[in-house]
Amino acid sequence: MAGRQKDIQYASRAKSHIARQKQIHHLRHIIRELARHVPDKVRESAEVKELASWGCGTTMHVARLNAPRLEGEDQLKDIDFTPAGIRARWQAGYNETRRMVSAAPWKRPVDPTEGVIIHEIAATPGHELAAGVDGFRGKTK
Repeated sequence: MAGRQKDIQYASRAKSHIARQKQIHHLRHIIRELARHVPDKVRESAEVKELASWGCGTTMHVARLNAPRLEGEDQLKDIDFTPAGIRARWQAGYNETRRMVSAAPWKRPVDPTEGVIIHEIAATPGHELAAGVDGFRGKTK
């Protein structure tokens, strides 16, 4: 139970930070779009230029990698710095990265008003990875 509590704690923190950035960047895209609707003569004023400068057209793609559950891990997984533990976590991260790069969800069309696009590849429910074993399966959200 303590291990699951840590999973939730760490995931909640990352999700809240990402959600906030997504919200802020969405508003910056809206500012950019609104500025385009302001008549040219008004848009040239110093005040409107300052306000419009808060707009942004950048699209950020966040590839969120989730650490799969490793066979035999327990509530001390976040402080396991043994060579075997580090190797297993490194291999799991490498496998997740390969799956994400292979799926390349950032190549798909996106809503132009969204400034932050989150990409995740979900794990098969209940699937555990044996330490150092490739083949973590899932699908893109």
